[in-house]
Amino acid sequence: MKNTIEPTYHHGDLKNSLIVAALEMIEKDGVNSMTLRELTKKVGASRSAIYRHFSSKNELLKSIIKEAIKKLDEYTITSIPTTNILDDLYIMGKSYINFAIKNPNIYRMIFGNEARKQREEVCDIYDANDAAGFHKLIELIKLAQETNLIKKDDAMMQATVIWSTMHGLSNLLIDGHIHIQDNFETLYDLSFNTLITGMKA
Repeated sequence: MKNTIEPTYHHGDLKNSLIVAALEMIEKDGVNSMTLRELTKKVGASRSAIYRHFSSKNELLKSIIKEAIKKLDEYTITSIPTTNILDDLYIMGKSYINFAIKNPNIYRMIFGNEARKQREEVCDIYDANDAAGFHKLIELIKLAQETNLIKKDDAMMQATVIWSTMHGLSNLLIDGHIHIQDNFETLYDLSFNTLITGMKA
């Protein structure tokens, strides 16, 4: 299965090249595999060159996480056909899980404890600029409420319930706790329909 994180190194833009290369390293071997020493080898740049763009590994990691979150948001949002609200919600949730399946170590980095401090510094879930995907989910839920597709309730709470379900499924799948790759569609459909049915009550 093709990975959605594509490695392209452009030394005219070393800062971006470092982020792209780091994401590739993390996806291959996990966030702890990304060392400055290995990164300099990968992009063919000196450590001093890295420090001209990032004052520390911590600052680099914050930029990496911010870019990873952006890619997750783009992957989920651009998948939405915007033809039917419930279809949009369905496809958005499915795309979220597919991103995790295709990029398991990137996904683990975004939500794992190893880089939790850095994530909290660059991503405020209440800020639409930091968490575009989550706020798109809230927007769709509000539209579903306005058209009486689901009951009127706290949209952020409803979004959190949907996100929690998709996040849980993603983690179970990528960590091998459930082995239903061949029946993924059936499991996802049941999960989504159960959520929506509950929100119609």
